[in-house]
Amino acid sequence: MVQWISAVTVTMILATMGAFISMWSVGEVVQQAWGDLAMALVVGAIFGALIGVGVGLGQAIVLRSHGILFGRWLGHTALAGAVGMAIGFTVMFSFFDMDNIPEVAAGVMMALSLGLPIGVVQGQLLKPHVAQAQLWVPICIAAFFIGFAVGLPLSGEGREWLSLGVVALLTAVLTGAGMVWLARKETAVAVQ
Repeated sequence: MVQWISAVTVTMILATMGAFISMWSVGEVVQQAWGDLAMALVVGAIFGALIGVGVGLGQAIVLRSHGILFGRWLGHTALAGAVGMAIGFTVMFSFFDMDNIPEVAAGVMMALSLGLPIGVVQGQLLKPHVAQAQLWVPICIAAFFIGFAVGLPLSGEGREWLSLGVVALLTAVLTGAGMVWLARKETAVAVQ
């Protein structure tokens, strides 16, 4: 589990940094050229893909020694993150003033936009290896929700690293604990 937490935390922090940088730079250009909706879709897709790479890369590094195909896990996770956040950002920009969005609403949207699609896709990839792979979906949603619920309120001028670190660490710890729990359930089923 230590390897999982270390790998996912580091890769998620680096990818999330890239995601936020792309959100600010690409977002402004797309918004000026095509408007808010296009900006939400494009920025959401880029942001989600990069978060997916961050989460998926750390996980894939650990899981490849357990028979999970590295490239397949990483690619599917990045694609799920891209699609989920494109939809999530579009919903957020459609219903909220982004300068005044409540942190709870942002946390819930981020958890659903990342945790649900990533959990579903990764759960499918886990099916041949874990009997109760469907439980990976709520594990992912809960991990992202708790990570964002605790990390987002810590953000602010000069505290971005703290916020990103908390989101990444909590997501890594909770998904790691969830994976260990699923693996133990698998062992318990095999022994009975």
